[in-house]
Amino acid sequence: MNKTNCYTYNIFKTILKFNSSYSVSYVKRPITLLSVVISFCFCSDNTLSKPHEILKALSVNDGWDYVSTENDIDLSTKNIDQSNTKAVKVQKETDISPDLICDILMDIKNYKNYFNSSASLNFSEVNRRENSVEGHHFIPVNIPFMRNREYYFRMHPNSHQLKSSNTFLHWYLIGDNSIDDEVINHFIEETIYLKIGAGVWNKEHLPDGKNLLSYRLILNPGGSLPE
Repeated sequence: MNKTNCYTYNIFKTILKFNSSYSVSYVKRPITLLSVVISFCFCSDNTLSKPHEILKALSVNDGWDYVSTENDIDLSTKNIDQSNTKAVKVQKETDISPDLICDILMDIKNYKNYFNSSASLNFSEVNRRENSVEGHHFIPVNIPFMRNREYYFRMHPNSHQLKSSNTFLHWYLIGDNSIDDEVINHFIEETIYLKIGAGVWNKEHLPDGKNLLSYRLILNPGGSLPE
């Protein structure tokens, strides 16, 4: 299992080991690895507008190649945009409510509390609207001669398309020109601004009352990073 697949598997495993009987505050803690997994996934370059085709490709169930199963979590990959880069999907049957996961992920302003074991990962909420939230993520790369990364992203608690979909939350990268000037906060001038990335959370209701829950994502790190 390579680095990208391992990170994706770990975030999903950590979230889903809790069942729905736990309190919201307790379930929020294991979201720490989310910031790690979205920092190491790769894709081809594209525009900073909403990447409808990528979101669609992530959402549909066709084209995923099974890789492995561990602790009842299935790991799969998929080629996006006919490139050599692979999107990653992890899925598991669970009784955790998708609404609970959605509430946690939309609460960007409290990420510092949830990510208390990863102080070097810097998230901030910059805009909130009725049906979306925008955030900034600064990724320090503490390796000599390697530049830090940053990006703004927009998250919606719904499907990315009008027609019926199993997607209950999606996010994608946006340009800093989409953010009001007064809230832009670049940590260091010499950072690489990430240009394309997206992710979706999907659910499928099962006859036993549980959900088949999956997280699918892809992100361009703005150049190669060492293992």
